[in-house]
Amino acid sequence: MNSPVSRINYKHLRYFHEVVKEGSVAGAARRLHLTPQTVSSQVRSLERALGRPLFERIGRRLTLTADGEVALDYAESIFSLGAELRSVMTGRAQARRLVLRLGITDSVPKLLTARVLGPVLDRHGGRLELTCVEGTPAELLGRLAAFQLDALLAELPVPPHLARTMRSRLLVESGVSFLAAPGLRQKLGRRFPDCLDGAPLIAWPEGSPLGSSIEAWLAERGITPRIVARCDDSALMKVLAQRGLGVLCAPTVIETDIARQYDLKVVGRVAELEEPLYLISPAMRHANPLLDEIRGMSPISPGGSGARSSTPARRPRPASRP
Repeated sequence: MNSPVSRINYKHLRYFHEVVKEGSVAGAARRLHLTPQTVSSQVRSLERALGRPLFERIGRRLTLTADGEVALDYAESIFSLGAELRSVMTGRAQARRLVLRLGITDSVPKLLTARVLGPVLDRHGGRLELTCVEGTPAELLGRLAAFQLDALLAELPVPPHLARTMRSRLLVESGVSFLAAPGLRQKLGRRFPDCLDGAPLIAWPEGSPLGSSIEAWLAERGITPRIVARCDDSALMKVLAQRGLGVLCAPTVIETDIARQYDLKVVGRVAELEEPLYLISPAMRHANPLLDEIRGMSPISPGGSGARSSTPARRPRPASRP
């Protein structure tokens, strides 16, 4: 027996879409040259097939429910694909371009983002339309909830109060490396991490997950660096480190890229200070196929560990020198 969802058809969605556009069944009926009873019946058929009410009446006007908003998003995507299919089949258009709208929290290193997106860009670069939006976690989660983004990259998983509507996928787990310009690296001299005591440090903003972990780790060892700058822009931090202003902290997984691009030397590495990166996406929305490709990758790490979806466990390991 067919499931209720299998009874959804193009006509149901078209009538539903017209009611949304016109703001009323009567308006949609005039536009479609049908009776209001016919339009209303088709919309009710769609609601029965989905098992959810799509409209609620406020005064004299129909307003979409939360489920109606999701259904509208699907309908518009389906109509767009249908028009595109006709164009492709009649030779009036090229094959479909892929679109990915990605939010990136402002503290995520750009080189790490490039590493994550690299396989997708290599595979689809010729027909991929990539939009990257940077902002705070709260801003980007809001845009994701409003379906303005397909997903976002963040250093923390989805907050517990949003766990029913969004999901997290661990993409990166990495230790932390301390790097400095060659001249500063030479001046530090002493064994790592003792050489950081009193040394200039370019730090993350107060309260940031990584910054708090690093400062707590140093404090436990009685090490007090001299904070010369706090930045939430990872690119600016690297430029300041390149100019010799202070020691930089960055994920070990992109240590080689940073050292080469900004002419920095490794001061030391701390494996127990894990910096994760998560892909957060809506749990109840049709999946962008590109997200499936990104989720399918194993977490990037120096040790090449297998895939997991939960918060990485902290396994204290000794700090090492380069």
